[in-house]
Amino acid sequence: MLKAPETKIGFARRDGRLCDDASTLKVCGKSPRMSSLKCIAGCLRIDLKSLWHYVVNVHEVKKFSLGADDDGRRADRIVRKTLKNIPLSLIYRLFREGKIKKNGLTAEASERVHSGDFMEIIGLDDTAFKKNPPRNKEFSARSIDEQPSVIWQNEHLIAMHKPRGMLTHDGEASLDAFVYSLLKDNLSPSVSFLPGPLHRLDRNTSGIIIFSKTRLGAEKFSSAIRRREVQKLYLALVEGTMDGPLRLQDTIERNRKAHVSVLNQDGKGGRLAVMDAIPLFARERYTLVLVDLHTGITHQIRAQLATHGFPLAGDTKYGGSPLPLQTGYFLHAYSLRMEHPVFEDMPNSLIAPLPELFGKAVSSIFGLDYHDLHKTMQQLTGDILEN
Repeated sequence: MLKAPETKIGFARRDGRLCDDASTLKVCGKSPRMSSLKCIAGCLRIDLKSLWHYVVNVHEVKKFSLGADDDGRRADRIVRKTLKNIPLSLIYRLFREGKIKKNGLTAEASERVHSGDFMEIIGLDDTAFKKNPPRNKEFSARSIDEQPSVIWQNEHLIAMHKPRGMLTHDGEASLDAFVYSLLKDNLSPSVSFLPGPLHRLDRNTSGIIIFSKTRLGAEKFSSAIRRREVQKLYLALVEGTMDGPLRLQDTIERNRKAHVSVLNQDGKGGRLAVMDAIPLFARERYTLVLVDLHTGITHQIRAQLATHGFPLAGDTKYGGSPLPLQTGYFLHAYSLRMEHPVFEDMPNSLIAPLPELFGKAVSSIFGLDYHDLHKTMQQLTGDILEN
């Protein structure tokens, strides 16, 4: 068996601190001196296995090209996105030792990269890259009332209808996984970007949600949300008779132990929650309410309406009574509106019609014709928003 050469790595310990002096470890046919490696790993506070890969595979070279969605990003951010499970201390050590190159030249951590550049990482084997699969796995169909559908899309964004009972993200049965499976064959190559939701809906809230298809789409729509230029309208079936529009403004805190949001009565702490509630139909003990949501806090609509005497029908977690022949509550993200859309080919208003189960419940309670309900809803909503 050939004798492996000595390998120099830039780790050393001097009074418990890191320095750039090279410590020489002899790599033999079996292993380096593990006691030395353990000392180094302990000093750096990194995983011994990651350090082992670095030492043994110091001459490995991995190359990858950058796409349009990587353009303008810092080199260290690209590498961090590529090697999510590798300790940051090791990544920046690779930069300092010249083990990361751009277009064949040593790359600085802070320099910007561009579409068409190619990067090389020296010293990590295939295992380091295989530990970083795409965030979204293949979609796995599950039992839900309906399947997700596309409402609208362009080159940069896609508006989806999320069914009730489906998670926005996390897991193979999530909407995130569904969208990735839908788009993956048509996505531009990118090391640092994957499509994802730009806001979120709770599992049992149905309706419209926007996903990014490009980095530009994500940046522009997220910026519009931060500037509060995106109007979010919801439909909620509540208990009680709401006689007229309400402006609700409260301070909400999250009780993480009980997994509920509660209104802070003394006004100290928590986050400001603002919404308008406008009754559309009222009959006996129920009201169909249009909610204009001005802030986005977990369970905000459910918590605020319940505290002000109008819990969602069927929302037993927040004090609602069970609905006859139904499980859970009805809350639907009905529309997104923008006075100035972020792209020229994007409409000012996107609408997700009421799901069949919600629509039939509303029709039955308020004595409406199911087939005319959607048209009536659009007309009422338009009149309200114009006044």
